[in-house]
Amino acid sequence: MRKNIILFLILFNFVPQNLLARDYNFDVYGLNLRFMKVQFSTASNNTIATEIESQSLLAFFSYFKGVGITKNTKDQFTYNFSYDKIKKKRSTTIVFKNNKVIENFSVPAKEIKKNIVPVQKQDLENVVDPLTAIQLLVFDQKNNLNCNKQQKVFDGTNVFYLKLSQENSDGYVIDSSKLSYQGSLQKCKLSYAIVSGHEKEDEKKLNKMYVDIFFGKQNKMFLPYFLTTKSKITLEMFLN
Repeated sequence: MRKNIILFLILFNFVPQNLLARDYNFDVYGLNLRFMKVQFSTASNNTIATEIESQSLLAFFSYFKGVGITKNTKDQFTYNFSYDKIKKKRSTTIVFKNNKVIENFSVPAKEIKKNIVPVQKQDLENVVDPLTAIQLLVFDQKNNLNCNKQQKVFDGTNVFYLKLSQENSDGYVIDSSKLSYQGSLQKCKLSYAIVSGHEKEDEKKLNKMYVDIFFGKQNKMFLPYFLTTKSKITLEMFLN
């Protein structure tokens, strides 16, 4: 379950940069219980921001709050993600220039683990942060839905590909009172393909991670109204 939540958290770090300033609110459920809320916001000054916070029983047993932001200044992007959970806090900052990593650090510094697939210099080229990747893959969907693209990502530790694909163009109707969209949705799959930075023993588990994304059209754009993945339990995410 933990590995699948990681991919959900990657998804939580996004908002569309090409829209007017706006907030997006998502609720995340497991076993029909709301255990996380997510707010996204985008401003006209090329800034993406998100806030994630655990809710209900999860907050009681394992509180988590994360705040992420990406700022774009000409050809340079600065990404920061900080989190606060029980007995542990950390902030990670990455600076990208011309799609290359030029600076990367965490406070406090991350523990150096053994049996790691080393990150090579070329791995950090043609790469973006998680927020920008999801904006490019998921939210840059105008008029016609395009689910045949991928993006290489660096999150401060791991280099990986996020790959968007579509098995068919069928319409799907989700039977849930939590869904705000009325009508047929189109399904795409966002999958994870690890490159480097990970523990070798985790490679198979990481490469099995995916999220099914159901898009609905609104004002000539496709938005992700419902997202789901399965591990030990089914996780579901709804756009309010």
